[in-house]
Amino acid sequence: MTKKANKQTIIDIVRMKQVWELEEGDAEKELHYYHITDALNRKWQTIGLNVSDTISVFEHGNDDTWTRIIEPAPYNSDLSTNDLINMLNIAPETTDIRNDMQIILNTVERRNEYVNRIVNVNGESTFLLLHQMKDEYLQHDQLADEQFIQLYAVNPVEALSVYFLQSIDIIAYWEWEAAGGTAEKAIQYKRQEPLLPFIQAIERAEDESRGIVSGF
Repeated sequence: MTKKANKQTIIDIVRMKQVWELEEGDAEKELHYYHITDALNRKWQTIGLNVSDTISVFEHGNDDTWTRIIEPAPYNSDLSTNDLINMLNIAPETTDIRNDMQIILNTVERRNEYVNRIVNVNGESTFLLLHQMKDEYLQHDQLADEQFIQLYAVNPVEALSVYFLQSIDIIAYWEWEAAGGTAEKAIQYKRQEPLLPFIQAIERAEDESRGIVSGF
């Protein structure tokens, strides 16, 4: 079975003009342009001999020539994470990617940016873009230190999750706290290494508490 590059749900499909003129009597071989609206509300142009053939071509994914997005999705000010998860057909059992989306795409602007940047929709592209954006946010759009400190005072688990853009539970927080971890220490570590995972921050705090010099 051929692996589908584009598993995006189709909402609407409309046959347009012929790709090129054929001799009379070759109707079954007529290749038409088709316009497809997907679940993300983007409009694509692709080609096919009929609807079934067109869907098959569409599922092979973007090629920038025959199959391509011709109208991006309009900005959706009400787009929730659950909406996006449903639009992308992310299965209920894939809890990791669902949790990552909740944490990384934590504003409506980020969710709309994700819709605007993704092209083919499949498990790999969904994951890769999400984590590419995570790295970009950590390096260039980090939660402000003042906001982090304020949130840490109220709910340190949530604060650390937002600051590191990863799911952090109470057990991990207890390990961090036991190692001498504080909001100020998290800020110090992230300034030195913006992409530092939380588990490595805990390990670094533990090393410091034992008097081991960090390599940073």
